[in-house]
Amino acid sequence: MRHLLPALIAALLMAALIALDIARPLGAHPWWSQKTLLIGAPLGLILATLAGLNLRPLPLAVTFAIATTKYGQTQFAASYAEDQLAGKLWYVGWIATGATLTATLTATFTALARTRRPNNPR
Repeated sequence: MRHLLPALIAALLMAALIALDIARPLGAHPWWSQKTLLIGAPLGLILATLAGLNLRPLPLAVTFAIATTKYGQTQFAASYAEDQLAGKLWYVGWIATGATLTATLTATFTALARTRRPNNPR
C-alpha cells in the first residue's frame, strides 16, 4: 500500500491544480483548460506506473510538450482560429503537459519516499 501513496499524493495535487484552473493563466484555451488536465493526469499516473517510476528522460518530454503547446497556441491564434492542426497541437500539447506534470510529481514523491526509507531495496 505504501507504493501507492506517491501516486495518490500526485493525484490529489493535480486535482487541486485542476480545481484552481491553473492551465488557463498559463496559456490554455479557456473552454478546455480543465478538460485537458483531466485527461492528462490519469495518463501521467499510468505512464509513471508503467515506467516503474524510473523516469530519467522526463525533462525532455516536458520540454517537448511545452514546445508543442506553445507552437500550437501561437499558430492557432495567428491563423484567426482557422488552422485546425495548430489547434489540435495546442489541445494535445496541454494533455501531454498534464501527463508529464503528473508523472513528474509521482516520480518526485516516490523518490522522496525512498530517501525516507533507506532500507527499501528499490
